[in-house]
Amino acid sequence: MVIVSYNDNSVLPFMQNTYADYLGDGRIRVIEYNENRIFADYSAWSCGYVKDIAHKQATGDVLFNLDADNFIDDELHQTLLTLPANTLLITKQSEWLPDGRSGRIGLNKSDYSNIRYRDKGRNDDGDFIHQAILARLQIKQIPCKYKPIPN
Repeated sequence: MVIVSYNDNSVLPFMQNTYADYLGDGRIRVIEYNENRIFADYSAWSCGYVKDIAHKQATGDVLFNLDADNFIDDELHQTLLTLPANTLLITKQSEWLPDGRSGRIGLNKSDYSNIRYRDKGRNDDGDFIHQAILARLQIKQIPCKYKPIPN
């Protein structure tokens, strides 16, 4: 798991105090990334940009974006373990748009060179899904019984 601490130097000390074993054996990596930048929507933060940093640092075969307000269940976990190339996995949520934009999006690392997260403001997941469709990845939607935390 890669956690990007973007312009926030409090994350690594917290993780060291709370998850030292996971940091020590490599199950969790924290990347501290500090810069002064303004993004496409004129904010100081871009989800797509930070997701791109995390995906480029990942070492596994499957890249999966799990927003901090989301969870995964056993079915989603098992699907990720066997996710084939040329497939984009997104979860269905009745309270979200029907294309599955719910903060749970995965693909095989080999496909990330063809599509990637970009600085698109709040439309980063929609842009990513659109790129996957244009690249002719198979879209696989599965439900997840856990709803996101309201924020």
